[in-house]
Amino acid sequence: MINNNLIIFIPSIESGGVEKNLFLITNYLVNKFRNITIITASQNISKFDKKIKIIKPKKNNYFLKFRYVKIIISIFF
Repeated sequence: MINNNLIIFIPSIESGGVEKNLFLITNYLVNKFRNITIITASQNISKFDKKIKIIKPKKNNYFLKFRYVKIIISIFF
């Protein structure tokens, strides 16, 4: 196990190939890194391992449907 932290910044998690790979890779890396944190503005986080810390807005607003708004909110976090 690597004693480092890993932070992944992905403002928008939608349904697609990149997101599928994100789920697969982060769930694999959860056994390799001590702490993994994902910063996102999306609410679609059900496929991540429970050991992964997710930083996201508490509720889904209408404005979070726009990609640029998700990027700005994710940078704020």
